[in-house]
Amino acid sequence: MTVNFKGKVFFYCVPTSTPDKNPYPHLIVGLAEGLKSLGIEFYSDINYWQLSPEKEEYLFRHNPEVTPDDCDIVILEDNWTTALNRPFPKDLFAPNRKHITVYMDAQDGTTTLAWQPEYRQFDFIFRISCNSKLKRPANIHPWSLGLSERMLRELETIPKFAERKQQLVVNYRETVHNKQRLRSRARQDLMPAINSLLHVNTILDTYDNFSREPYHYLQWAQTGRRHSPSYYNSLKESVACACFAGYFVSPIPRDLDSFTSRVLGKLIKNIGWKTNRIVDWDSWRLWESMVAGCVAFNPDFEKYGLVVPVMPENWRHYIGVDFDNIQTTINRLKDEPEILEKISCQGRDWAIEHYSPVPTAIRFLKAIGVS
Repeated sequence: MTVNFKGKVFFYCVPTSTPDKNPYPHLIVGLAEGLKSLGIEFYSDINYWQLSPEKEEYLFRHNPEVTPDDCDIVILEDNWTTALNRPFPKDLFAPNRKHITVYMDAQDGTTTLAWQPEYRQFDFIFRISCNSKLKRPANIHPWSLGLSERMLRELETIPKFAERKQQLVVNYRETVHNKQRLRSRARQDLMPAINSLLHVNTILDTYDNFSREPYHYLQWAQTGRRHSPSYYNSLKESVACACFAGYFVSPIPRDLDSFTSRVLGKLIKNIGWKTNRIVDWDSWRLWESMVAGCVAFNPDFEKYGLVVPVMPENWRHYIGVDFDNIQTTINRLKDEPEILEKISCQGRDWAIEHYSPVPTAIRFLKAIGVS
């Protein structure tokens, strides 16, 4: 794959900390890996994201002779303002600047800092978990977590579907105070119904379950304890995974900051109302499951307004659950037991084709009009 862009890209990165406090800038890691494969020059304010435990070599390289003013695109990711609580870099929005400014937003929330007035200064904001039924500022564009080379390496080879356990993996690392309502709904309504078809495996892979092998330990530390070979093995040995994340929000109006939305939001939270809009729905689990050939169970993208740059097709790339009619999903699985294997193959191929680092980087460059 080739692109016409011959310019330079500059990233602002967040320094590493201890494993339990490391922010994980997944969006820029995958993007940078794609840019590197395309032969596009990129630089950063610090050396960041060590490539191997054997030597001091980084994906993001600092060159004191290259500044943001020397580059065509300057990218800031959300941890700069959330984890570090830093102001925007000096001269990022200088009146005479020649670079395009980009903000990558993977934060949780119905609205994030990216909705604040000062973020309208960015030329482009790429935001995960967008919903087509909700209002967003004009410079916010739908994006996705997608895949990184780390994920693809762990899932490069997978077993044949017939060799997998007939089980649905349910592995949510939630705290007592941060249980997502959609997952609670799935536990209440979907899991009992599907348990007659697939064993529901709820064995939890905790944040502190790590490998001491140097490469895996490095990835565990850099990802804020999210890298787990045992978790990837559980996906590879299973036929399906529950990938539910997020919350039901007000069905009207489109602006969630309105008084009506706030009142309805409290009502939804108190009575467990199922609406046709879900936020905070994107997850690494969704993309990892697809690439593992482990069929992803997710809310129906179309019904609930979930939007990504390239949309998956229900019952072809994933199984989209309608929480108002769960029995429809159960009946189809009973009637078409062979469909899981088809989705396993098609979902894996689709995710790699559209959401691995190179196609992600190409899509990024096209979105900002420089490819």
